[in-house]
Amino acid sequence: MLEVMRCLDEELRKSPAPDVKAYKVIRVLLEASINALEKGNQDPQTFDRATLLEICDPKVRAAGRDPARWLPTTTLETFLDARMNSIRRRAEQMGLKHLPVIASSEAKGGAGNQRIYWLTTQPIENSDGGSLTGQAFRQIIYTRTENGEVKPALFLRLIFREGVLENRSWRGVMMLLTVLLGMGFLSLWVFASLWSLSTIDQALTLRQLVISVLVVFLAWYIWRGVHQPWVELIDNRVVKAPAPLLSFKEDSAELEMYRDDDKRPWTRFVRFSSDCPFCGGRILLAEGRPDHPVPLVGRCGESPHAHVFSFDRARLSGVYIGPRLQA
Repeated sequence: MLEVMRCLDEELRKSPAPDVKAYKVIRVLLEASINALEKGNQDPQTFDRATLLEICDPKVRAAGRDPARWLPTTTLETFLDARMNSIRRRAEQMGLKHLPVIASSEAKGGAGNQRIYWLTTQPIENSDGGSLTGQAFRQIIYTRTENGEVKPALFLRLIFREGVLENRSWRGVMMLLTVLLGMGFLSLWVFASLWSLSTIDQALTLRQLVISVLVVFLAWYIWRGVHQPWVELIDNRVVKAPAPLLSFKEDSAELEMYRDDDKRPWTRFVRFSSDCPFCGGRILLAEGRPDHPVPLVGRCGESPHAHVFSFDRARLSGVYIGPRLQA
């Protein structure tokens, strides 16, 4: 068993992915197993989700993140299956008859009843290749962050309490007026700039032309990055949140418009994510264009143009829609 663990260790060192959650967790399981086996201890080295969260991401643990949401079921298995072909080849070259696999308890999670994980082995002849073709249309499940988990920019926190805004409240009216006034001032700025050029009787200078182009470009950039998402939100229900509206610590998030049980409309800052069934990377929402004619798709952070999935907000699910995979 020790040689099998060392085989996995060599494979992970050859293709490291330190930013992938599943990679970090498997490294913890692997190092504990190797250390125990080298001391003659054949017992499985088990870890529950809470312990793994504490080791791999103490900041998230300190923030009170639920370990079961942090490490969904099959996350580790999916990551290892994606590399199983390469692991199998390495094991056969080393003359091994077994492959490493993830084992876990049947616990459903919850306080005092966390799922337990450990590394074990199984014979090569009883394992499948884990090829990408067999997984090409695997359905993924998105998770949505809790209210307040995604932080808006400082100037929006008085309006979006805990990242949430009731559209028909006085804060919602204030937000609507702010967006409308911003669009109005932007239009007036462009109109005034163009009007000042039309009143010039002499030929335009190069400087005036450059300023005109700069004004149009800045106006388009402000509209595209600040105002257009609020307009699209009404029809699309979910749009990418512009970077100026997010806290500096947030790298990717969405604006979502939804209705509660009383049919009241709300808007909130949220993040949809999943785990890639091909490589175990983190899937985040991104623009579908230019390769997909839909507003938003799920793109894997490790391979954003090859591992692409649809996004169904109602069911929080998606299927592979990336480039056609070779058999």
